[in-house]
Amino acid sequence: MANLLDTIKQHISPDLISQAAKWLEENEPGISNAMNGLVPTLLAGMLNKTGDSNAMASIFNALSGFDAGIADNIDSLIGGGNLAHNDPKDASGHLLGTLFGAKVPAITNAISSFAGVKPSSTSSLLGLVGPLVMGVLSKKISSGGLNVSGLANLLSSEKNNILGALPGGMASVLGLIDRGGSVGEGSVSVEEAATGNNWLWPLLLLLGLGGGVMYYMKNCTQPATPMVKMETPVVDSTAIKAAEMAEAAKAAAAGFMKKLSSGFEIKGNTDGIESQLIAFIEDASKPVDKTTWFNFDRLTFNTGSAEIDMEKSRAQLTNIYEVLKAFPKVKLKVGGYTDNVGKEAANQKLSTDRAKATVAALEGMGIEKGRLAPEGYGSQHPVASNDTEEGRAQNRRIAVRVTEK
Repeated sequence: MANLLDTIKQHISPDLISQAAKWLEENEPGISNAMNGLVPTLLAGMLNKTGDSNAMASIFNALSGFDAGIADNIDSLIGGGNLAHNDPKDASGHLLGTLFGAKVPAITNAISSFAGVKPSSTSSLLGLVGPLVMGVLSKKISSGGLNVSGLANLLSSEKNNILGALPGGMASVLGLIDRGGSVGEGSVSVEEAATGNNWLWPLLLLLGLGGGVMYYMKNCTQPATPMVKMETPVVDSTAIKAAEMAEAAKAAAAGFMKKLSSGFEIKGNTDGIESQLIAFIEDASKPVDKTTWFNFDRLTFNTGSAEIDMEKSRAQLTNIYEVLKAFPKVKLKVGGYTDNVGKEAANQKLSTDRAKATVAALEGMGIEKGRLAPEGYGSQHPVASNDTEEGRAQNRRIAVRVTEK
């Protein structure tokens, strides 16, 4: 049975490497090395979070809601750097932020040096390898019926394979002890205790001998005192950890809830478009301006097209429809944005088409024509750096601006 690392690498075919090399204008061996270095790096990042219940809950939520089928169609993402919010590359970018934070540039540079490719190429490859890793893990979660602790256990069981496959020097970049040791700062592995600290055993023998002498002096030179055996309750640390992770996942899923004047109950993310948009509309002290935009966070388009994935997007579109229905005076500008990958003319067209598709979907639900105005901005107005996959993910978005309230 293939281990997790090999299962993921099976999807990195020679054809995929060849396509990626042509796309990035790199040599195939370098692209192969970079991709094969990125896979264990991403897994090590997750492995390093297994002791953090909140982080694992966030990772589990991202993986369990991810499209597992993308792993079998990963080449569809080549050249498609202008995906809208919540598409595969976007979800991958957010996961990178959770795993590595400010370390992403250092990781990109380390992989580039290891593979002999440009840092910009490694950054782009994260947009392929990230969704691939997420897709395979999503399938593992689904097929194995895993919960948060089950995912943590899966990663922990693969520790030796993952850390052993890391490119040289990556362990220190990630903050790990070493390739064969434990994960996390300051940890000491069982192997270190058994083999690395040879001085420990003579000390333990001396302590044991000393304890035996003290026992003899106490119990053989005076009458024995009756002893009462105390039962010590056994604490199941695994169960406690699982309970903590479950509570963290429950808290993360709680989100934003509000009942509108129509009686409809809005449910969304705590910092999602619903909560921000309603707060702005209801606050009379906040004037309409041209700079206050609110990003959709659960609106998904099929890869490389302006076709909305309604199965994943219907809930949020319905929420926005209900908000507009509850506040009939409100009008919105709907803006489409991309990152800077690819030709700007194509980015401009795609962003415009996606903005129009969003308006069409809301009007199809019953919003009067004239209340929504679509416009595409291409790669203009980035909200993050386009030098990293995480930044490009933030720049690919559909947003709205209140023009009347």
